[in-house]
Amino acid sequence: MLNDMTKYADVRDHLRERVNHMSPGDRLPSETELCETYAVSRITARRAVDDLVSEGRLTRQQGRGTFVADPLFVQHARESFADQVTGFFRQQRSLGRDVTTKVLRNELGRNRIAAQALGFNAGQELIVLERLRYVDNSLHQHVVTYLPIAYNAVLRTDFSTGSLFDYLSRRYGVELARNNLVIRIDRVHGLVAKALDVVEGEAVLAMDSTVYDHAGKSVAFGTARLTPANGEVAFRVSNR
Repeated sequence: MLNDMTKYADVRDHLRERVNHMSPGDRLPSETELCETYAVSRITARRAVDDLVSEGRLTRQQGRGTFVADPLFVQHARESFADQVTGFFRQQRSLGRDVTTKVLRNELGRNRIAAQALGFNAGQELIVLERLRYVDNSLHQHVVTYLPIAYNAVLRTDFSTGSLFDYLSRRYGVELARNNLVIRIDRVHGLVAKALDVVEGEAVLAMDSTVYDHAGKSVAFGTARLTPANGEVAFRVSNR
């Protein structure tokens, strides 16, 4: 039986891997069968399936059941934003891609903009996690993420593999509910330009992201700068 704190995330992630090996149109087991398989409540099973529906991996047909959907995006590693906050790692893995990370920095530091985004005063010390993210062995982005020091176990954790947000879910019970995004053009210099393998001052696509939990508390603030080859972002907007 799954641990109470992690059962929702574990069911969702296991189902996502399961769907990756199914074909469009294949029927997912019923809610009752999922409850029995994973030894979870209907609410937990339904929430896990809801996430995959929001991601576009599954589709519900009234009176018939839940089925594997046709893939939304089939081109190169384009980052997409729909109705579900998943994080880069989980999104790309859900599309069957291999995601690896090189950690450049995991330490305490200060950043005025990040502190204000997280609801602190400008001089507040924060956790600074700086990484290079690769998709199928190709460099995709340079990302710096700032977190409150309340998540201090992050400083002792190796993030060269796995998802930061999965870790926060498992270690602290954090579930993401909202992601406020600002997309802009940024000219990169110094170590960032070197990390992205571009010339000094080259313009790249940058995304500022502030992520919140279900209580409306800001969990993390980060800036991802995409390589020129991957400077494309997709959005899906729908009415519910």
